[in-house]
Amino acid sequence: MAMEPVSASALERFGYCPLSWWLALRSDVTSKQLEEGDKEHSAVANDLVEIVEKERTARGWERIVLAFSVVATVLALIGITLMSEGNGQQLSVVLGALSIVWIVAALLFLFRSASVKDKKERSRAQQIVAGFAIVAMVIALNAVSILNVNPDLAFVVEVIALLWLMAASLALYVSIRSVRMAREIREKRDIQGEIKYVDDGKPRMLRSERLGLQGRPDYVLEIEGEMVPVEIKSGRTPKGPLFSHILQVAAYCVLLEEEGQKVTHGILRYDEAEHEIEYNQDLRRMVLSKLEEMRVLMRSGDVHRNHHRPGKCRSCSRREGCPERLA
Repeated sequence: MAMEPVSASALERFGYCPLSWWLALRSDVTSKQLEEGDKEHSAVANDLVEIVEKERTARGWERIVLAFSVVATVLALIGITLMSEGNGQQLSVVLGALSIVWIVAALLFLFRSASVKDKKERSRAQQIVAGFAIVAMVIALNAVSILNVNPDLAFVVEVIALLWLMAASLALYVSIRSVRMAREIREKRDIQGEIKYVDDGKPRMLRSERLGLQGRPDYVLEIEGEMVPVEIKSGRTPKGPLFSHILQVAAYCVLLEEEGQKVTHGILRYDEAEHEIEYNQDLRRMVLSKLEEMRVLMRSGDVHRNHHRPGKCRSCSRREGCPERLA
C-alpha cells in the first residue's frame, strides 16, 4: 500500500513541536505570523520569477542581435563588392581578412555552444546562426561571380544593411536593459547561480513516491553543477539555524537527490543571517527517521509536546488551541 506523502513543511513543524504539527493537521486557522511569512515569500518569488524572465528575454534578444549582425555584414559586403568591381585584387584582400575573422569567431562560437554541459541550455538556434555566418561569408566573398548584377543596386543593398544594423542595435539595447534589470534584482536578493526552480504558487511538486515525501522549496539554484535548495524564514533571526529549519532544508536535499541531482548543501536564509546547511548521509538518515516517527504518531494519535520552553510556546502559531501550552 502506498504511503501517504508527508510534506517538508510538515516535517519542519514536527521538528519544532510534534503537538504543534498535530494541531496544524486538524486546523485551518492561520496566524498573523504565518500570513506575514506568506507575503514575504510571495515577494521573493515574484522577484525571482522576474529575474528568470528578464534573463530569458536577454538571451532571446542576444540571438536576434547575432542574426541581424550577420545579415547586416553580409549585405554590407555584397554592397561593397558591387560598388568595387574595378578594384578586385585590393577588395579580395580586405574581404579575405574579414572572412578569416568571421570564420574563426563563428567556429569559436560553435565550440562554446557545443561544450555546454547542460543539454537543456545548449542553444541549437545559436549553432545554426553561427553555421549560417560561415556559409554567408563564403557567399559574400564570391558575390561578384555569383550575383553579377548592376552596380547601381549596391546603394540599395547598403541602405538595407544599415537598417538591418540599426535593428541589431535596438535588439542589443533591449538585451542589455534586461540583463541590467535582472542583475539589480539579483543584487537586491543576493542571488548567486542559475535559478532552476521558484515556488511562485504554481510550481511542480518535488516528490518521492518511494520515501513518501514531497515539498516545494522557496527556490533552487544551480551552482557549479550542483542543485542548492534555499528556504527563507521571515521574522526573528535566531542566533543559529533552528533544528526544525535544518530538517526542512535537508528534506529538500533528499527530494532533489531522489531525482538524481547532485546535492551537497542547502541554504537557510533569515532576515539578518544566512546559513549553509551541509547535506550528508547522517542528515538524510535524520530526515527518514523523523518521517517514520511521524507515521507512527499518525497511526496512534498519541501526540504530546516534547519540550519545556515557554518561549517556544509563545512563538508557536498554534498556541491558542494547544492544550499543553506553557505560556
